[in-house]
Amino acid sequence: MNLDELGWTEHFAHAMPEGALEPARVASVYSARVDVWAERGPLQVSLRSRVLREVEGGIAVGDWVAIAKTEGEDSVVEHVLPRRTAFLRQAAGERSEPQAIAANIDRVFIVTSPEEFNVRRLERYLVAIRAGGAEAEIILTKADLDVDLEALTREANALAPTTITSARTGVGLDDLRARIPKGVTVALAGSSGVGKSALVNRLLGRDVQLEGAVREHDKRGRHTTTRRELFVVPGGGLLVDTPGMRELKPWQAREDESTFDDVIAIANDCRYRDCQHAGEPGCAVVLAIENGTLDAGRVESWRKLEMERMERTPLQEAHAASEAKRRGRIMSSALRKRLREKGR
Repeated sequence: MNLDELGWTEHFAHAMPEGALEPARVASVYSARVDVWAERGPLQVSLRSRVLREVEGGIAVGDWVAIAKTEGEDSVVEHVLPRRTAFLRQAAGERSEPQAIAANIDRVFIVTSPEEFNVRRLERYLVAIRAGGAEAEIILTKADLDVDLEALTREANALAPTTITSARTGVGLDDLRARIPKGVTVALAGSSGVGKSALVNRLLGRDVQLEGAVREHDKRGRHTTTRRELFVVPGGGLLVDTPGMRELKPWQAREDESTFDDVIAIANDCRYRDCQHAGEPGCAVVLAIENGTLDAGRVESWRKLEMERMERTPLQEAHAASEAKRRGRIMSSALRKRLREKGR
């Protein structure tokens, strides 16, 4: 396998630790074992227990790892290289810890359908994706349905670049393929039943994912994808498919300044710096809602996300500090290696 086509860059080359190790990319995760793609081909390898503890949110599809140069079942992941980007969410339930959905992705296609279209949910995806450093785009599927696509597209485009598609008729698929060139990694994310599996099958030109039957009374599909997996798009880059997410709490350590830039700009004009935008005198946000400049639902979505962010910030800072320390150790090792090579 060609490492460059798998997304290998100088960023990862500089981070490779010393020793008899080779780089590989994680294609699928099974608890303490992972499928990886290396230059010598696909392998299933085991994980050191310390590796599971060190990587934020757990090892994820798209991670670059350093594996011992042994043959077959004896290969072991010794290190996870520092991520360039990551799509993280808060783990399901009440646990205040991150879960990695995908790593080292260039962009994420947020897949939604006319039946599942929800602006508030899309905003949450955008916050989570942008916090991890990847680009975000919205994919509106099932364009063959008899719905007001123009109105939905207008709402979606107000949040992020949007493409209309139909796995049944092929509308928009060429545009999507063009957005996944060689060397680029794209993840698909969205709720169950929005048509992700059908989209994956059409983009790959073969049936690799089970497609849920569509219920006749509401035209909704069923949850079918059960695990995250990496695929090669013929003639193009890499595609990560993910199971539908019933809930998404972004794992963010900072205020999102792009998804809600209009709200933040107005909030900066409030009389008090600690304004909660709940009726305080001189609140510019409340005034904007009253005069129709801001949508009340959008403001409430922003406030809720900010409350979640503030509740988790101390723990996230501890995670970030640990990750920075780990990355520093790996980078120092790589620097020493390069200096020795230059001295030869």
